[in-house]
Amino acid sequence: MSDIIVPGFKGSELIAELNKAFEAYTPEERAKLIKQVNGVFQFVLKANGKEEIFTVDVKKEGKVVRGKGNVKADAILTLNDADFVALAEGKLNGQKAYMSGKLKVKGQIMLAMKLDNVFKSIKPAAAKL
Repeated sequence: MSDIIVPGFKGSELIAELNKAFEAYTPEERAKLIKQVNGVFQFVLKANGKEEIFTVDVKKEGKVVRGKGNVKADAILTLNDADFVALAEGKLNGQKAYMSGKLKVKGQIMLAMKLDNVFKSIKPAAAKL
């Protein structure tokens, strides 16, 4: 079991899948994604009165860590775990989530728009479920 997966946080499973996708990339694929996105995202997920932080670095290394990591986040996204899962699976529109208050963004809000490119890396894996 990955050290990224946290019991009670379904979103942590998706973030672990994202990490697997990053690890499977060739250096060229990773460089292409980093060039496209060029940002560090920090997700603050909330579930059952608890909070977990995950950092997705798509700026320097193309990797995922549980916690704040050692790279400063360009965009900090705070949302409910279930909403994160819906957002990652494409069932929840990011702009609607933001406008309705389900998603809070600190930092570069325009960078958050590039998250689609990041989540597309786990779409093929999600289709196998």
